[in-house]
Amino acid sequence: MINEIFNRVREAASSEGFYTFYSNRKEHAEKLYKALKRSPVSSTTIAKIQKRISGLAHLSYEEIEFSIDILRERDRAPEERVEYASTLSKASVSDMGHLLFFVDPRSNPPVTGPVKERIQSIDDYREWQSLTRSIGEHGIQDFVMLEAALLFEREENDISSNLSERLRRAVYTDISEMKTLRNALTSLSKSERKLLNNLRFTHPYVKTAIMSNHSKSVAIDGSNIVFSMSDHADLKRIDDLFLRMALCRIALFPYRIVFDANIRYTIGGFQQESLNRLLSLPQVETYSPADDRLIFLAREGGSVVITYDRFLDHAVEDITIIRPEEIDESLRL
Repeated sequence: MINEIFNRVREAASSEGFYTFYSNRKEHAEKLYKALKRSPVSSTTIAKIQKRISGLAHLSYEEIEFSIDILRERDRAPEERVEYASTLSKASVSDMGHLLFFVDPRSNPPVTGPVKERIQSIDDYREWQSLTRSIGEHGIQDFVMLEAALLFEREENDISSNLSERLRRAVYTDISEMKTLRNALTSLSKSERKLLNNLRFTHPYVKTAIMSNHSKSVAIDGSNIVFSMSDHADLKRIDDLFLRMALCRIALFPYRIVFDANIRYTIGGFQQESLNRLLSLPQVETYSPADDRLIFLAREGGSVVITYDRFLDHAVEDITIIRPEEIDESLRL
């Protein structure tokens, strides 16, 4: 159950349009949080709460305000507050858990979307509280982003409609869309494919990955690349790598990026948010030691490993390892 939910969260966070959706949800959540700090809570704010949490629509203004007062109490554990407010109001644990999120979104997880139906008891809520302490491992920055990811619905379009527009909008971080588009092109005639050659893509790698007739999957040693030839990590080196990959006549696609698990502590400053977005992608993972995972991917799926490391502590004669500088138009794999 939890794996299914977190898979959905990662997929949503890596989809086109998610960060706009998240930005809007964050703005609304912050306004509601500030309004709920006032005492007494206005009837307008209560109405907004009932609109957001339909299960509280049957409660009176006084019942919801009293529940909010209980949920504000800091001398009790969150699950105790939720249980007490739920018992007195006869509202569900999931609805009270979500109300607590709005009362204090910095400290308490949302209970909405696919989570809502799974929270049937206070023990379920306690488990959800515990599990969401590690949301950073899924590329989620805070509980408001988690709520946005649980609610976000990715647009599903008919691939046959406006193919050119979808090709123009495709981004290399959306590997699922790129796979769909690459498969769609196999049904086109040579003349139809030729008409697409002059399209302007968002990134040269997108064009290569989607349009090339032949492909080879790759596993990228993320930590090794970002630290290459320097004592300081720089995520821009990942961007530079994708520009190099675009030079190859065959599509170096699909790709996976594997970082050492400590990457979260070695990338900081203005690049931290970029790292969080990268780690939220389904094709990006952390693993320790990363070498073992990269070698496994190479053997399991026949992937080429892109790294500066030679893996001297491993027997790797059976896998192909290339350096970024070895990627060019003449590369044969």
